[in-house]
Amino acid sequence: MLTRDGQKKEKTHMNSLSFEQGDLVVADLMFSEQIGVKRRPALVVSNSKFNRESDDLILFKITSRGSKTKYDVLLTSKDLEKGQLKSESQIMVDNPVTAYKKLIESKIGKISAQKLKEVKQKIKELYKL
Repeated sequence: MLTRDGQKKEKTHMNSLSFEQGDLVVADLMFSEQIGVKRRPALVVSNSKFNRESDDLILFKITSRGSKTKYDVLLTSKDLEKGQLKSESQIMVDNPVTAYKKLIESKIGKISAQKLKEVKQKIKELYKL
């Protein structure tokens, strides 16, 4: 992952850093079948108050493979306030996971307010809120 000015992003263990809704992180996450893990980017979807009070984060996995469902949200580097993606990706809104904060490998960026709004709209559609 590169910063906007082209510098390589340093890995940082996330034990003591705060997380905000919209942050992009890298973590070892379980597959849907709960067998095996994969290191992958993910979007922090839990709100900042929850993130301060809990030892866990609620995340949406991000994949560079094409869209699998109508609830996936396209993510490109243009959608980021901070950081940069290696390739066009999909936020998998229909597959939330929880992750223990101390297992977060790094914070790699932040999505724009507009993209976060799009993700929230997909959540509303999925859960009929």
